[in-house]
Amino acid sequence: MSVYLDYNSTTPLAQEVLDVVKSVAESSWFNPSSAYDRKAKDVIKQSRQSVATMLNANPNDFLFTSGGTESNFLVFNTFSQNSSGVLPLVITSNIEHPSVLLPLSRLEMLDLIELKIIPVNPSTGVVHVETVLNELRPNRIILITIMLANNETGAIMPIEEIVRAVRAWESKNVSSIVFIHSDLAQAIGKLPLDLTRLGLDYATIVGHKFYGPRIGCLFVRGLLATKPDAALNWSVTRRIAPVRESGAPLVPLFLGGGQEFGFRSGTENTPMIAGLGKAAELVTQNLDVYIEHMLKMRRYLEHELQSAFLPLAAHVRVCIFGVDRCSSSVADLDFNRFLNGKSTEDPRSLFERFHRLPNTVNLAFIGCPGLDSHQVLALCPALQASRGAACHSALHNSSVLQACGYSVEEAKTAIRLSIGRTTTLDDIVHAVDDLKRAVSSLLSGHLQHVATC
Repeated sequence: MSVYLDYNSTTPLAQEVLDVVKSVAESSWFNPSSAYDRKAKDVIKQSRQSVATMLNANPNDFLFTSGGTESNFLVFNTFSQNSSGVLPLVITSNIEHPSVLLPLSRLEMLDLIELKIIPVNPSTGVVHVETVLNELRPNRIILITIMLANNETGAIMPIEEIVRAVRAWESKNVSSIVFIHSDLAQAIGKLPLDLTRLGLDYATIVGHKFYGPRIGCLFVRGLLATKPDAALNWSVTRRIAPVRESGAPLVPLFLGGGQEFGFRSGTENTPMIAGLGKAAELVTQNLDVYIEHMLKMRRYLEHELQSAFLPLAAHVRVCIFGVDRCSSSVADLDFNRFLNGKSTEDPRSLFERFHRLPNTVNLAFIGCPGLDSHQVLALCPALQASRGAACHSALHNSSVLQACGYSVEEAKTAIRLSIGRTTTLDDIVHAVDDLKRAVSSLLSGHLQHVATC
C-alpha cells in the first residue's frame, strides 16, 4: 500500500477533468483559429470564463500558457524589455519558488533589471509589509512579486496588505509606477480567492496544483488594453492614472499566429484548456467541501504525529511549522467561520483570517544529530512525500526553512506532508506509522553507535 502525501507537488487529474479532456480531444480537435470551426473556440472561451469565475475577475484578463514557469517568466521578461534608460526595480522574497528566483537572478546578471531579495521574518516565515515599503524608490518602474502561499511551509503572505500599502505609497510618489505580481499556485483550491479584492496586476495560475492538467494561466489586469508589440518604454515621470487605465504591460515571448489576444502565439491546446476550465469549475462549486476535508485531515495528522513521537521525546522531538514553531493554530477558528458561511463579507484579509494552508504540514525531527530526512523517507515503504519543493528536494536542504529561522541541521530533517481531496484517516495512520518506524530504526542505530564510542 502506498500513501501519497505530496499534493503540493502535483495532483492527479480529477475524474471530471479527465472526462472533459478525453471528450474535447475527440470532438473538438479542429484548429481554433480556423474559419470553419466554432466549437473549439467556444470551449476555450468557456474555460476562460470558468477560471475568471473561480477568481472573481474579468475573463478577458486571462491568457493560457504552458504552466507556472512560463506565466512567471512572461511577467519578468516584460520588465526586462525596458527602454526608459533606468533599470526596472524588481522586489521579491527569499522564499519564492525557483521559477521566480532563478530567472530574476539571471535577468539581474544580464543587467536587465535591478533585483532586491527581501527576507521573511524568521519568527513567522512571512514577508512584512514594512520590509516591502522600505525598498520602494522614487522615479522608478517597480515590480513586486511575492507568492500568496508558500509551497513548503503553507504560510500565507499578507498580499492584500502589501497591495494596499504600496498603492498608498504610490499615490504620494507619482514619479514611480509600481506593479504587483503573485504566484497563486499553492493557494487555488485551498483558499477563497478574489482577484478583484486582492488588487493584483498579475497572477500566476497552475492547473496541476488543483487537479487540472499541466498547463497554466496568467492574469494580467486590463490585458486587452495593452498592445502586444509594445515594449516597456514609459517615461518614469508619467503619472500613474493613465497607466492604471491602460492596463498592466505584457511583452510576448512567442511570436507567430497571434493566438491568445496576440500575447501567446501557438495553436491552442484545446483539450488541456478545457480540462483547466473544468478544474476551475470544481473549485468554484466545492471549495468549502475541499477545505473542510483537508483541515480535518491536517488536524488529525498533526495530532497523530505528536502522539506517535511522544514516547521518543527523550531522544527526538517532532517540530511542526505553524504549531510548534511560527504558531498560527488560532487561524483554524477562521477556517471554521468560512465553512459555516459566516465569513463571506469578512473585511479581514486572507492573511488575517487563515495564516496557513489547510493541507500543509512541514515537520522537522529535532534532537538527534545526523538524522536526515533522506534517510527517513528511504525507510518509509508506504509514504510518498518530499523534503520540500519536489522539483529540487533531492538536491538541497530547504533554503525556505533556513530563511524561516531553522538551522542547517534542523532543515536537513524536514519533511513536507501535503494532504489532498481524497486523503483518508487510514492514509494518515499508515503514514505516521511509516515515519515512526523509520525514525525509531535510525535512532536505534544512532544510540548503538554512541554507546560503542
